[in-house]
Amino acid sequence: ESFGEEDQIRLAKVFRKLAAKGCYVMLSNSDTEFVRELYAGFNITTVYAKRAITCRGDRRGPIAELVIRNYT
Repeated sequence: ESFGEEDQIRLAKVFRKLAAKGCYVMLSNSDTEFVRELYAGFNITTVYAKRAITCRGDRRGPIAELVIRNYT
């Protein structure tokens, strides 16, 4: 089972709820336009993570991920 758009929306709601309570919140997520839109207004940094597990050998290596924080 994959982590779909509804799951992403629920996660973003929890992130916002914790941020509103004054918690320091950080998460990593896929670098997609949908995720960027969900967390617009928060501190978003692109990082590159090396992945060794994939069904296609030519796609192994660094991939862009987002680190999203409600603090600097």
